[in-house]
Amino acid sequence: MTDSSPCEAPPAPVLRSPSGSLPPPAPLTPADSDLRGLPFMPLDTVRLLDSDLFALSTGDEFKCAVALWCKAWQQVPAGSLPDHERVLAHLSGAGAGWVGVRAMALHGWVLCTDGRLYHPVLAEKANHAWKARQAQRARANRRWHPHERQGADGLPEQGVEKPPTSARAAANGPTATAYARESTRESTKDSTGQNAATLRGVRLSPVWQPDPALQAFACTLGLEPQAVAERFRDYWLAVPGARGRKSDWGATWRNWCRREHAGGGGPSARPPHPLEEQAERLLRRVAGAGV
Repeated sequence: MTDSSPCEAPPAPVLRSPSGSLPPPAPLTPADSDLRGLPFMPLDTVRLLDSDLFALSTGDEFKCAVALWCKAWQQVPAGSLPDHERVLAHLSGAGAGWVGVRAMALHGWVLCTDGRLYHPVLAEKANHAWKARQAQRARANRRWHPHERQGADGLPEQGVEKPPTSARAAANGPTATAYARESTRESTKDSTGQNAATLRGVRLSPVWQPDPALQAFACTLGLEPQAVAERFRDYWLAVPGARGRKSDWGATWRNWCRREHAGGGGPSARPPHPLEEQAERLLRRVAGAGV
């Protein structure tokens, strides 16, 4: 049983090479590899169950080994651990019992030239995941920024001056032109949304009062502004649904004043309340049924 894995249990016990032996290897994953935010870590269950670690470790040792694999997956570089005993004790969850589980928990890890510990199998899985993450970022960048020059990693080159949007669109043909139009639409999205909300109208505020200009308009028709305002608010606050939304409450007020003035100009001259209309319909229905 020589195969191992953290994802596939670790091979032979590790760590530092004895004095005079071969020098430590180079780091097994790129220095910028970062899998933070990627919670999934592949686990080769067949290799794990056939490994020396599974056969030789106690329950606590195996638990600490798996904890270190999981913690290393979220380190930078991915798949590595700091070569620090207190930190390793913390990351493994062993705490004060670290000394007793250390040898088996670090089964398969090697110290590399950057001073960090790497597990070969975990590093292989981390490299695969890192390449997949870079490829996904490159695809996203090509989709959203097709006009930008990209480096070998598929990401935008740094320090490259961008020509104006119209020039890029003309130079890159129909696709770039369509992208420029989409960018323009995105930049005006907020204002368009606000305009749409204005067209749909808003409900009258419960504390609404006519401004001086609206009060003056009511006075020119011989109406008492405050009395009219009370009736106006009571009516429109009770109107349900879309009928109670207006895009211009000032114009609605002026029309209301005109109707009151045409109806006689007194305080009682007002449109019927919705509840009054409903009550009247109900009375007519009852009278028609002969109840």
